[in-house]
Amino acid sequence: MVHSEKAKWLTVLLAERDAVVERAPNGHARRRLPTHWPLTVSLLGFPVWWALGLRTLLPMALTLVMADQLLRRRRVALPKGFAIWVMFLAWFMLGVFVLWADAPLAAAGGDASRLLVFGYRAAWYATCTIALLWVANLREAELPTRWVFQLLGYMFVVTAVGGLVGVIAPTIEFTSLVESLLPHGLRANALVQSMVHPAVADLQNVLGRPEARPKAPFPYANSWGSNLALFLPFFLVAWFRDGRSWQRLAAPVVLALATIPIVYSLNRGLWICLAVGAAGYVWLQLGKGRPTAAILGVGLLTAVTLALALSPLGTVFQERLAHQHSNDRRGQLLSQTVQSTLEGSPVVGFGSTRDVQGSFASIAGAATPDCGACGVPPLGTQGHLWQVIFSQGVVGTVLFLTFFAFALSRCWRCRTPVETLCTFSLVFFLLLLPVYDTLGIPLMTVMLAIGLVAREQRRLHIPGSGQYLDMAMAKLRSRWPVLLAFMVLGAAVGAGVAAREPVEHATRVSILLAPSPVALTTTDTSDLAQPSDVTIDTEAALLLSRESLSRVVGSTDIQALDELRRRVRVTAIPNTRVLMLEVRDRSAARSQKQAASLAQSYLVTRRGYLSHRRDQALSLLREQLVKFRVPAGGTAPVDLTRTGLERAVTTTLLTPTTAGEVIRSHAPVKVRRQAEVPVTSGAGIGLASATVLFVAFPGWRLGRPRRRGKR
Repeated sequence: MVHSEKAKWLTVLLAERDAVVERAPNGHARRRLPTHWPLTVSLLGFPVWWALGLRTLLPMALTLVMADQLLRRRRVALPKGFAIWVMFLAWFMLGVFVLWADAPLAAAGGDASRLLVFGYRAAWYATCTIALLWVANLREAELPTRWVFQLLGYMFVVTAVGGLVGVIAPTIEFTSLVESLLPHGLRANALVQSMVHPAVADLQNVLGRPEARPKAPFPYANSWGSNLALFLPFFLVAWFRDGRSWQRLAAPVVLALATIPIVYSLNRGLWICLAVGAAGYVWLQLGKGRPTAAILGVGLLTAVTLALALSPLGTVFQERLAHQHSNDRRGQLLSQTVQSTLEGSPVVGFGSTRDVQGSFASIAGAATPDCGACGVPPLGTQGHLWQVIFSQGVVGTVLFLTFFAFALSRCWRCRTPVETLCTFSLVFFLLLLPVYDTLGIPLMTVMLAIGLVAREQRRLHIPGSGQYLDMAMAKLRSRWPVLLAFMVLGAAVGAGVAAREPVEHATRVSILLAPSPVALTTTDTSDLAQPSDVTIDTEAALLLSRESLSRVVGSTDIQALDELRRRVRVTAIPNTRVLMLEVRDRSAARSQKQAASLAQSYLVTRRGYLSHRRDQALSLLREQLVKFRVPAGGTAPVDLTRTGLERAVTTTLLTPTTAGEVIRSHAPVKVRRQAEVPVTSGAGIGLASATVLFVAFPGWRLGRPRRRGKR
């Protein structure tokens, strides 16, 4: 046994020597970089890359080196379940064909920046895929598992230190080298700005006052929290279990200091991951028959919790739990995201995010220089899961989640430290998916863990450890004609469906609303008992009221009114009182006529409504004047004198009831059918159908590959 163990270590040492030493032509030995240098440079130098503005670009560039190393290998092993991920990537690429399709509940139109965002996400998916294959194929001598643990544990320290700086000096930000070299137009782009502009914290009013939320060395506070959660398990193993003496001594200090930015980050998703991780650790120790370790873990966690509760950090924690106002906003956005996807493009999604029309407070709402939070984040944001749902549709989401669920099924038994770390990483990742954007370093970290498990299971000859790239390519070469034929057939069917859609014309009318002197209601015009604050949304409700529509239809028939209401769309120019009315119809002339008629009918309704409200206000004031007292629930001040009442009556009598005016009537335009959605959906369904066929009949292939003859 001792001899075999020595032989094993001797083999490893020889392999490591061969990995860094090669013979020069003159016979002398020369040292070269170790095979794992791309990952080492990417992570060890991460603070430097962040300061230079290369935080995103350099890891992507170094994966090209990883890809070159893979291509130089004789055979490339594919992890088990990798075909599911390839299918998701193919579904993702279909999204490029629907990038400019208008989504329900979203603002119409779009510019070339949408392609920039799509390319950014495609680059990250490619980066993470290459990292997965690279780790899964490198030998232990080329990329020691303990070294990967050390690199990711080091990233936890970097993240914790960056967060601590964000708490202590939250105003630190500067122009990076890359940022200074970019053109002004590109530098002003929000996505590019998040990539190249270093800042240590975001100042937000989460608790009702400006609070610094740490984010260095990542672009957003939520990104900081998701990365810290995913790096933590590797830090605990690398520094506590496998670390040197100084690491074991320093680890408690690092964790204690990390607690400060963890609390001040106000990241509830991070807090949930820590709680689940603690419970998972106790469960794991009990499952392995280590009750002492479980009891010690519970005691330590209890002591830490009590210490936090008694410190000033406990107050911040309690305040964050008391301020849950972002839940409603997130819930509304996610509801609209799913609704828009299911209504507009459930199969392939829309390829990328879309801006919301208006805001949740008003159809004319938007961010302003004084209120950046008045705007609504785009559909498909506020969580990687919702981004996948909106961008890749229902099928893409199923493929995405299935891959990670399958990866979890391969390691959840936690038979080795690698499987244990992969399990915790995947659980944290799945918890973070609905709340944070995990595309980037978080996804790359999870892919590294999955690759380590695939490599270990292949080395241990665990059944179902995957196949090789050359075998997969041979199958693809024999089956690609069928895949292409199914996709073309599906696209043709989608084109036929699009061709059957009736041609519609849309006429748009712009109405400038006069300021309302009195309150309006958002319900039927006859219900005026409870006035509410005036918003442009109440005007939209008034435009779609029965009184306004009946003048256009010429009757009060409910079905006729609902049919017209279905063809009417009301929007507004952000932060203005310009109402945009659009009427769609198969006839261009009828669309134009009904739009003009509805605009005038609405102005008549609004004028009568304002007059009626003025009469109500006058009646109330005169009653108070007679009684010389303010009735219970009245709107006048309690100390109002008779002179004040008389002045209020005069002011109300002189208040104008001008409704507004039509400032522009556009010519009817043909509504684009958006044929790209059914065509792309049909191609995707064809691809999925062919894939299911091959899974059902794995031995089927188109012809037999020719054997290479001997030369």
